[in-house]
Amino acid sequence: MPRTIAYRLYIAWGGSTYVDESSRLLQASGENRLTSPDAIAAGRGIVDRCTLELDNRDGRYSPLNSSGALYANIQAGGAYHRPMYLEVSIDGGSNYYRVFTGIIKLPQEQTPTPTKPATVTIDCRSVDEALLGKRMSLSVADMLMMHDAGYTEGDIIAYWVQLAGKSATADDGVFVLPWAWMDDESVLEEMWAIASATGGRFYADPDGTFRYEDMTHWLKAPHTTSQETFTRGDFAELQPVYADNELYNVVTVEASSRTLGAADVLWEPDEPVTIPPSSTKAITCRYRQPAYSANFPSWKAATNGGIDKTSDVTVTVTGSYVQRMEISITNAATEAVTLHPFNLSGVALTGGPTQEETRTSAANGSNSAWWTSRGTTRSKAIRGNAYVQTRAQAGTLAQYLLHRSGAPRLTYKLKGCPGKSSRRCGDLVTINDTAIMSSARNAFISAISW
Repeated sequence: MPRTIAYRLYIAWGGSTYVDESSRLLQASGENRLTSPDAIAAGRGIVDRCTLELDNRDGRYSPLNSSGALYANIQAGGAYHRPMYLEVSIDGGSNYYRVFTGIIKLPQEQTPTPTKPATVTIDCRSVDEALLGKRMSLSVADMLMMHDAGYTEGDIIAYWVQLAGKSATADDGVFVLPWAWMDDESVLEEMWAIASATGGRFYADPDGTFRYEDMTHWLKAPHTTSQETFTRGDFAELQPVYADNELYNVVTVEASSRTLGAADVLWEPDEPVTIPPSSTKAITCRYRQPAYSANFPSWKAATNGGIDKTSDVTVTVTGSYVQRMEISITNAATEAVTLHPFNLSGVALTGGPTQEETRTSAANGSNSAWWTSRGTTRSKAIRGNAYVQTRAQAGTLAQYLLHRSGAPRLTYKLKGCPGKSSRRCGDLVTINDTAIMSSARNAFISAISW
């Protein structure tokens, strides 16, 4: 018999109080994906998406209709980044389960036609979208605290999510990263880069929980137990595919270490800094290299005629970060003054010589005979990730990627599967199609389209 599917849609149009919009939902579709094993080292993650279509016959969702019920909240793009979530119940069950938690992009209204009533289409993204555009900078004190405490990549990601005003569920991590910082950068992209450098994943799940999973995550429960079995009656179509797009027998990973430099000038202006009389000027002092320590600015002030006005000038540090210091300079004199000399001294973190670790199928893999019989070599190189900082880390990552790419990867696409609200990416499942395979195979779910 056909299954009964019930949906509940909630949107916080004002930013905090959720409103039940279920009765107006016409259709919903979406996708939850994990960064595939092939792309872990690519430095990018995935933001999930969901598309909603709602009935708008009374103009409820019209941002140009001042009499609309939501006009105060959605006019002039007010719906942007408002929270939402979608729940599902199957066959009349009293329990509803989340299939998507996220934030709204901007709704797209469609005017009514003779054959179709007025609707609005709402494109949504998972909650990590909010971190994608959030730019953050790390203080020197924060960087040193993580360094001295021996933070792993899991510790760093959990801490950075906390600094962004959120919380995360994070694995312990595999590698201690000596130096980690941000300088006016997307916090999500930096955490993707850390995950890439350590063979892990950072993502937001359908419940809206931020998660970091290290490279050992799928070796542990519950991922060691199959969560369900798909037989011929559980899907409409099965497509097994061997892919060669990430097939390599030589993997090289570059490590870039950081060392403490000698005490020196971190910053000085390209041209003299002049402050008009009785005024204040803000200046950003951006360092060429990240700073291990930065001293208070050193300066002298004088008029164009050479009269010393240092006592009339006040310099205030308004922000001190790993790669820049923001200062405010106030001139109390009745004449313009020029600061000279004017500089910042401290100790920089200098980039050490790069090191490379290479792993080959012949020396380190288990599929060397397969490659030898084909007389070919395919190489992959990972370079330029500032979070690969030690030779041991580079070697481990190279070995990890070699194991994943040393043989053609078998993937499966199942179509027409009845939806299951508890099904999650990362679940270990069993596939048994007796028409094309002699025995059942296990696989991890990496994407769900619904």
